Amino acid sequence: MKRVARFVLSTTVAMASASCAPSRAEMASPVEEALQERLQRNARWRGADAAKDRAVDDNVSALLKRTLTMKSAVEIALVRNPAVQVAYESLGLAQADLVDAGLLDNPRLDLSLKAPVADPTGTAAPELGVGVELPFLSVLFIAQRTSIAEARRDAARARVVDVVVATAADARRAFVDAVTANVAGQLALQDVDAAETAIVVLRANTAAGNQTALELAEEEARYQEALLNAADVERAARVAREALHTALGLFGADAAKLSLPMSLSSPKAPDTSTLERDVVANNLQIAAARADLDSAANALGYASAKRWLPDLDIGVEAEFSDKTLVGPTVGIGLPITNLGQGEILRRESEMRKRAAVVQQAAIALRARSRQAAVVVDVGVRRVHQIDTMLLPRHVTIVDEVERRLNGMLVFPTAVVSARRGLFAAQQLRARAVREAWHARIDIDQLVAGGTPGTSTIELPMMSSSSSSSQEHD
Repeated sequence: MKRVARFVLSTTVAMASASCAPSRAEMASPVEEALQERLQRNARWRGADAAKDRAVDDNVSALLKRTLTMKSAVEIALVRNPAVQVAYESLGLAQADLVDAGLLDNPRLDLSLKAPVADPTGTAAPELGVGVELPFLSVLFIAQRTSIAEARRDAARARVVDVVVATAADARRAFVDAVTANVAGQLALQDVDAAETAIVVLRANTAAGNQTALELAEEEARYQEALLNAADVERAARVAREALHTALGLFGADAAKLSLPMSLSSPKAPDTSTLERDVVANNLQIAAARADLDSAANALGYASAKRWLPDLDIGVEAEFSDKTLVGPTVGIGLPITNLGQGEILRRESEMRKRAAVVQQAAIALRARSRQAAVVVDVGVRRVHQIDTMLLPRHVTIVDEVERRLNGMLVFPTAVVSARRGLFAAQQLRARAVREAWHARIDIDQLVAGGTPGTSTIELPMMSSSSSSSQEHD
């Protein structure tokens, strides 16, 4: 009987000691490898190594001293945006689930003290009972519980990578929005300056009788519209910059250090020959849903097996009276009233639901990739047309009007109107570049396995009256 007691004790200790928690490095290593493959850069799970965390902060400080680029914006966001750390902590929860899956339920200690009801002599000693029971069913199903936890861990890893990929894409979008909004702001200020110049000239000409009060009133109205447009553009620029701060995880002095470039070139059109296939194969939400499907399948198998053996306890029991009695005990739950029918139905429905989620995601991603490809193709061609056709013609118009002004063939306000047309074309280019970049970033995020969201920042355009080119000869 002592052997039985030793078996119960040794089994409990061995299974408990086998449930060692995987380290943070072991949990995060596959995530880092996936990020290196998909983004060619890594994020960091902060808090494990203070020296490395300080080195990361020093690198961010060095990047903030230079003019921000799209690449440096991503590097900053991946180590400063709190959303990345929130995602990484889900690995900690998966780590805890793995530990719990490998642990046995605690043994149960039963104590009893029995005294005889009737003892004429008064000499009968009470009987002391001691029992130790181990829920042995947890030993039998430990492998299934571990497989469920491992599938959930794989899903958590996929979701962490998805969050990091989305954070990188959001940083790129916020960078594009901030730069193009800044360009629009500079153009709006130039439009105001042109309107102010026109007002001064028109007032002088009107006083000299060379132009009418109507023409002056029209120009003053355009000036007020230019001021209102400049205020709208300034507001959009500030909103875009704050969105950039949020995407990069910056505030205070660090946010104030950001220096933006004054222009942004058009993106290159991506290779779309295998786009749909790559997008579906790489998608992290589908990978997470498939891991969830594996977890649901394992959970169904676990529930199906456990329904026929709901409880199984083994242990040792000893009674101490005039004789010491020691022996093994076995407790078995009888599957009579509850066979787990509801649990089986629930698990089966969960499996069908997750399979449908995978199919739905694949269909939506294919359509999204085709849409993004169309938008980026049209956007790149629009920017090319503006650069090669529209802007050169507005430059020619400004040059020709200035030449005529030198020959005293037009009023000075004609130059102002011509320049307004050029400003409007330049602002149209900024908007086209922004739209093209957004589409290209969507495609890059899709290819990296992410699922793009929607943008909420819109750049106001010049009003039609401010960009009109009216001349008064």
